[in-house]
Amino acid sequence: MRLHRTACLVFASMLGAAVSGSALADQEEKAATEASSQAESDDSKTNSEDNAIQVGDVLTVKLDALLPTQPVLAFDRVFASLGRYEARPAQMFDDLCLTNGGQGVKTWDDKSQPTDLESYSCKEPLGSNQDALPTVLLAPDGKTLYLLSGHHILTTFWDMPNGGTSVPVVVKVTQSLAGDDIDEIWSAMKEAGQIWLFDIRGEKIKPSELPEYLGMKQLKHDRYLSLVFFLRNIAYSDPDTGKTTANPLIRPMSVPYMQYHWAQYLRKKMKVSNYDLNDPDEYTAALKEAANLIVAAADDENIASSGKTAKELGQFDEVNTKALDSLVTRPTSSWSYALAYRQRVKEESTPKRILEAQKAEKESAKKEDKPETGQTEN
Repeated sequence: MRLHRTACLVFASMLGAAVSGSALADQEEKAATEASSQAESDDSKTNSEDNAIQVGDVLTVKLDALLPTQPVLAFDRVFASLGRYEARPAQMFDDLCLTNGGQGVKTWDDKSQPTDLESYSCKEPLGSNQDALPTVLLAPDGKTLYLLSGHHILTTFWDMPNGGTSVPVVVKVTQSLAGDDIDEIWSAMKEAGQIWLFDIRGEKIKPSELPEYLGMKQLKHDRYLSLVFFLRNIAYSDPDTGKTTANPLIRPMSVPYMQYHWAQYLRKKMKVSNYDLNDPDEYTAALKEAANLIVAAADDENIASSGKTAKELGQFDEVNTKALDSLVTRPTSSWSYALAYRQRVKEESTPKRILEAQKAEKESAKKEDKPETGQTEN
């Protein structure tokens, strides 16, 4: 009996030791797992911080990853590029290389596609010339990218043949608001001249009304801005005469949105709707009126909401008629390419007087078709 009890005690002791050992092993394994998870979490956090987008970073993104900071464009500036691409297909790849910081196109062929960076090559590695790149601002969420410069050329890439949302482009982060209050981002951008919140009627809009994507279906055509685009070096120029640009396709002015302010000024001085911009003679007349209005502005007159005088916005003393004549007569001018392209796509720009005349003709025709009172039709 004692032997049996002793055996039981020994067995119980061994069992207890085994259980204690198993529990200890479980605890050690759990601790090791927790330590490993913590280490992985720390590594992930470190990697995340290391991979966070920073000011100065050069990124390759698709066009649909970029958010516009303006609701309008000068469509004729886009048409000018599209017209050149039709005449000289190599120009499209040259513009892609230039805007992506690769200086210019080196090789391409009929199978090359804007959406495939491997299908053509540039003179320099993409991103080499950072001064030529479109610039972006990093939003408070640390991921969203707002486009600061290059709306026109990137919209051209969006709307060109074989272009679209998937065209890869190289951009440079020049400002970051990561971690800032989202409600303060718009006022900060407006204060820095990095956002344009006026629609095609010249009326203010809210930031929430900005387009979600690039492209001519999202951004609208400001015809006054198209006039101003063609009148550079004819009625005005960048007041910073020493300013150079690495990419003439972007060409940021020394005064933020300078051309947009001139467009606002013209909107109050003339009616572009009185001209049929699909007609060369009428478009030329519109350009002449706009040019004369710009040079006629008082030197000390504040232009639109710029806070700058006409002279501070590069106003000329008189119209450069020689340059204007060259613009509207030279077959390879940007205006000639734009006009030819807009005529092919029949961009809507019918003047009010023509619309009114067409309406009057229809009403007159209806009256003639209506039988007189007391008479019957045979």
